[in-house]
Amino acid sequence: MRKILAAVICICCYSTLYAQQQYPYHSDIQAFKHQDSQTPPTGKEILFIGSSSFTYWQDVNNYFPGHRIINRGFGGSNLLDVIHYANDVIFAYHPKQIVIYCGENDLASDTVKAPMLLKRFQTLFSMIRSKMPEVPVTFISIKPSPSRSRLLPEMVKSNKAIQQFLAKQSHTSFVDVYSKMLQSNGAIKAELFKEDQLHMKPVGYRIWQKAIAPHLVDQSLTTMKVATFNLRLNIAWDSANAWPHRKEMVRDLIQYHQFDVFGVQEALIDQMKDLDAMGTHAHVGVGRNDGKEGGEFSAIFYNKEKYDLIKSGNFWLSPTPEIPSKGWDAAYIRICTWAHLVEKTTGNAFYFFNTHFDNEGVQARENSAKMILEKIHQLSDNNTPVIITGDFNSNPATSAYGAIVQQFNDAKLVSHTKPYGPDSTFQDFKYHNWTKVVKEGRIDFIFINKNIEVLNYGVLTDAKDLRFPSDHFPVVSTIRF
Repeated sequence: MRKILAAVICICCYSTLYAQQQYPYHSDIQAFKHQDSQTPPTGKEILFIGSSSFTYWQDVNNYFPGHRIINRGFGGSNLLDVIHYANDVIFAYHPKQIVIYCGENDLASDTVKAPMLLKRFQTLFSMIRSKMPEVPVTFISIKPSPSRSRLLPEMVKSNKAIQQFLAKQSHTSFVDVYSKMLQSNGAIKAELFKEDQLHMKPVGYRIWQKAIAPHLVDQSLTTMKVATFNLRLNIAWDSANAWPHRKEMVRDLIQYHQFDVFGVQEALIDQMKDLDAMGTHAHVGVGRNDGKEGGEFSAIFYNKEKYDLIKSGNFWLSPTPEIPSKGWDAAYIRICTWAHLVEKTTGNAFYFFNTHFDNEGVQARENSAKMILEKIHQLSDNNTPVIITGDFNSNPATSAYGAIVQQFNDAKLVSHTKPYGPDSTFQDFKYHNWTKVVKEGRIDFIFINKNIEVLNYGVLTDAKDLRFPSDHFPVVSTIRF
């Protein structure tokens, strides 16, 4: 027993010693890696790297609409820390631009002066250039923090030295925030800083925003609102909830919420014509029964002022996908429609898939998911944004859902903001008590691949005169790529 106890003590001591010897900010870097595993970078982002002035800028993407920024500021890091973790916090991202704020903590040690700071920055810059010779590098000047006013002379010297160095390099820029944070008499604008007199308030970051924005590369990002909406087919026995009594609500909802591209399910040809009458959207898709106008459509509508159609197609969810057919244990014929679209203003192209899985066949739903994923691999490459929408008649506990999320993200789970609305997407027209009597849960989904980020996600419960526009709630997300 004593030998075992001694061994345990030795292991604990060794572990403690190892932890003490770990390089600073190891846990921060591991947290970044975990974030990246959840939302993999695409190589199209602008990378913000440096110390706590970036760490505290958590909402940096809100300051630069039209740009996609990865913020990898960590702790009270200095340039040596950034150099040490360069493989993890710079080169792993293959960014379109690198924006650096670092050096203030180097000077705060009181042993580092401007010449040494310049050498550290030159070392980091050389590392970047050896692997990324043409990626733009932007340095933000060291800011005049009131708590470090003793360092102002060295800050001025350091900023000037780095600015002069970058002026001789290609694909570089220097952003002067130092002078913009001073009053006309040279005093620091203390109102820009928090109580610690080191970190900034939002008003300080707004000054940075105005200074930085002209230096950011044009990413030509696409921001769009996508949705999935099971319309409920036009059937007489729905009585007061039949399509003629709902179609205006549906059209008003689509236009008010400004859907850019959306998939519909259960739409019959007369319902398709009613949506076409909006005049704002074109559509692709065919009736599932005959590949023409017979039966339900799983059509895709797109704003024809914003997007051009490159190509589109349909395939049936069965072993014979080229012809109208039922698959496996399905109760009904099922179809998937796809569109290859391009945004007119940016030239950014993407694929959009829309479908409606069978309500009875478990094997059919799982095989349908696999078939759609295979079709996506045939049509697109790893860098192309792809969206899948539909009524999947499957909740997150099912094998069909599981097959899709092995390769795609559920928009609700990766939304930058808190999801809006209820979890359930089906209410069976039960306006007053659907939360108690309807048990299907979340069966309508928006899935996106790694090339897309989700800015928000919502389940819309719009109603009029105590009636819903359909027996499903529309699901909507604002996405960017």
